[in-house]
Amino acid sequence: MLYSDVYVDEPLDKIIDDWDFMSEKVLRKFIGFRPVGDNIYGIWAISHDSTDGLGEKGKGSSDAVKSRKNLEIGPRGIVEVARNPFNVHVTLAGTPHHTQYLFGYWHINDKDEIIVPLPPTENAPGHLLIVMGHPVGNECDRLAWYCRECATLLFMREYVTGTWGFQGFWPWERATVLEFNSDVRHRTCPDCGDVHPLGYSGFVNHDTPEEREARRLW
Repeated sequence: MLYSDVYVDEPLDKIIDDWDFMSEKVLRKFIGFRPVGDNIYGIWAISHDSTDGLGEKGKGSSDAVKSRKNLEIGPRGIVEVARNPFNVHVTLAGTPHHTQYLFGYWHINDKDEIIVPLPPTENAPGHLLIVMGHPVGNECDRLAWYCRECATLLFMREYVTGTWGFQGFWPWERATVLEFNSDVRHRTCPDCGDVHPLGYSGFVNHDTPEEREARRLW
């Protein structure tokens, strides 16, 4: 990748270890997203060939599956969106989006998400680079579940990221998943009666055995 007009506040000898943005040492800092300045950055490795490898020792706790579908809900209902190397995709603010096997809910945020798939190299798997503006004021993140058959909203919770701060997002995310899973009524569609699979966190190592099975389904 080519960088131009890059400015830093410290001498290069103090930051040289972090200069290679895609090195394993630096990548680990962005698992599960990390605020940097006015933006939030996340990097997900695409290291699983199939759902069979999810949760294996030696694999990352939040790595993506190559065969996943990336889904959004819009005027035409649930649609699949492509992820082609170096092709930028923008998920507009307010759009429910779900990545199969990676996080077990539909994420809705008040900032646009810029997603850039990076291809594998000889020594590293492919990655998804995600950049979004840091929420401010009353701007929120939401977790939602929609009926798989008719897209009826089943359950939703809201986290006011701009006020409460991003550092509390992941504990809230896990608590919301547990709340959704705690009562089958949360998962049952009032319109068509379909029962949604359990939700799961963005981190495989949080899964219960039942959540791990759900992760392999959707």
